[in-house]
Amino acid sequence: MLGIDLNVKLLYNIRIKNLGCVMKQDISLYVHVPFCNSKCHYCGFVSRVGTEEEKSKYVKDLIAEIKMRAKEYNQYFCVSSVFIGGGTPSCLNNYEIRDILSCIYKSFSVKNTAEITIEVNPNTVTKSKIREYILAGVNRFSLGLQSVSDKVLKHMGRTHTAKDFDLAIANLRDQGISNINADIIIGYPDQTTKDVDDTIKHLLLLNIPHISCYMLQVEDKTKLKALVDKGVEYILPEDKVVNMYNMVTNALKANGYNRYELSNFAKPGFASYHNQVYWNRTDYLGFGVSAHSYVAGVRFSNTDSVFDYHKSITEDGKPPVIAAKELTKDEKREEAIMLSLRTSKGLDPKQFQYEFGENILVTKKDKLANLIKNGFLILDANGVIKASDKGYLVLNRIIYELV
Repeated sequence: MLGIDLNVKLLYNIRIKNLGCVMKQDISLYVHVPFCNSKCHYCGFVSRVGTEEEKSKYVKDLIAEIKMRAKEYNQYFCVSSVFIGGGTPSCLNNYEIRDILSCIYKSFSVKNTAEITIEVNPNTVTKSKIREYILAGVNRFSLGLQSVSDKVLKHMGRTHTAKDFDLAIANLRDQGISNINADIIIGYPDQTTKDVDDTIKHLLLLNIPHISCYMLQVEDKTKLKALVDKGVEYILPEDKVVNMYNMVTNALKANGYNRYELSNFAKPGFASYHNQVYWNRTDYLGFGVSAHSYVAGVRFSNTDSVFDYHKSITEDGKPPVIAAKELTKDEKREEAIMLSLRTSKGLDPKQFQYEFGENILVTKKDKLANLIKNGFLILDANGVIKASDKGYLVLNRIIYELV
């Protein structure tokens, strides 16, 4: 296991012991493709430009890992969703996505109703690839739009245009696909409120049923971070980004979208099942470089080195895990507070007490009362604690107060 010490190995193996009481429960799968045709300036994910040979070798390793993990987990779980992300999965060679999904279907018990999502860039998803993905089982497409301003896209280091996005949407709908997400970024240097407004209006015009709106995070080891450190790029003031977010929220709510999580908005029937797996703290299993998993109360993660990933699978014949930890009760409690308040479902005190033996309405009475009085939290008619529109903007502070 790539240098994991004995204690971590033991923690990792706890998952098998814990699974004894989790027979044929739902699990979600994440597949990471660490390749792109180019690296965006803001991207902090584990991804890089790769040769065709590197991509093909990686897919073979990925399929080997899927088979390896299936021997451990298939007897315990049914797959309810699959998410193929990256990187840019659509930059892989023809039929490689089909091969990955075919391996999953052969190796795991996959529900007929499973949500199967693939991330694609607008200029890398062709008509033939769309047909290939649909035949392989994909029923949901997530497109990295980011903005409809070609100027902003170029500034971000994106290689597509707004027209490329429109063409991709037309091609998807020609093939009968309606379950579509568009990712957008707000707060990029020099991005204007008008740029964001134009992007939302365009997505509404196209009737895109799911929109993920992310506020820019300047990640270490990115080109953007280097430019900011040198004073070449300047981050937008926080109040301006907040105004952008409020504008997005108000526009989408007015047009029938539900903000079911801090950054995710969906029309009825289009909320992503896979997204909610993470926030509901249910089991998921990750394949590929840098993929993370959470199974039976144990978190574990794969190496972020393509070289080490290949070595672990082909030479050592072991899953490429480099870290594992069984969460303590306190850690699970903190995650329950943090993740539930990000969602529109909120934090149910009854469920919280059932799981952790704590009546949070009593133990955090004064802090909750203050947050509710000042309009950051709401206690709804069913006694569920939820963040208000105002509270979403300072959610980290609220979580800190309660944790």
